Amino acid sequence: MAESATRGLSFGEIVDRYDRFRPGVPAEALDWLVPDGCGTVIDLAAGTGALARSLTGRARQVIAVEPDPRMRERLARNCPEALPLHGTGEEMALPDGGADALLISMAWHWMDPQRAVPEIARVLRDGGTFGVLWNHRDLSVPWVAELDRFTRTLRAHESGQEVITDTPSRAVMDPPTGSLFNPLEERRLTWSMTMTAEDVVGHLGTDASSVALPAAAREAVDEQVARYLCDELGLAYDRTIELPMAGRCLRTTKVPGIAP
Repeated sequence: MAESATRGLSFGEIVDRYDRFRPGVPAEALDWLVPDGCGTVIDLAAGTGALARSLTGRARQVIAVEPDPRMRERLARNCPEALPLHGTGEEMALPDGGADALLISMAWHWMDPQRAVPEIARVLRDGGTFGVLWNHRDLSVPWVAELDRFTRTLRAHESGQEVITDTPSRAVMDPPTGSLFNPLEERRLTWSMTMTAEDVVGHLGTDASSVALPAAAREAVDEQVARYLCDELGLAYDRTIELPMAGRCLRTTKVPGIAP
């Protein structure tokens, strides 16, 4: 298994936090990504089922493919309407051409593009939709960028790494379409989530760099972030804040008559 895929499986170690605090997918994004009259849609790298739940009712069948058994167990409880399957972007135990759409939320960067793209093309029917989406904190908002920088500095200290002061790049390589898919279309959107301090701390703790820390170090970071939210943003007790979010969606369709 590739190193990136192995790191992706580490999210199962925080399944409770991930399930509670990971942001969902805005309806506006799904309106754009899910084709009308969708019969079968695959939620690839489905996690605990946030996307799968939102897809229920938009397609006759939702298949949730997830490699981590801890995530898959929670997914089955969260979304009994979906069919949970073990699998990865590189290998899915699904028939050729059986799906009308396949979506990946916040997980494309864990996959091997050279192997995943042909496998995705294999399970989609001709003309089927392949969509990728990301949702993240909107770092164009100054106070959000400062919170992000503060949190990353804490994690770097706890892990013994060099402190990074620059805002991280959100750039992730887009799926290569090659001859199997039509050119990518793009849509960007912004929204906000109403959160308490506990919610914000929990949400920040689902970042990959947090998951990589030992449990004691994660707890230490959580405590310091909670103090920062109280002291710098006045977010304490039952007060709430609107956390700005930003999303990027890509979609394409499978070229008819071309075998993977």
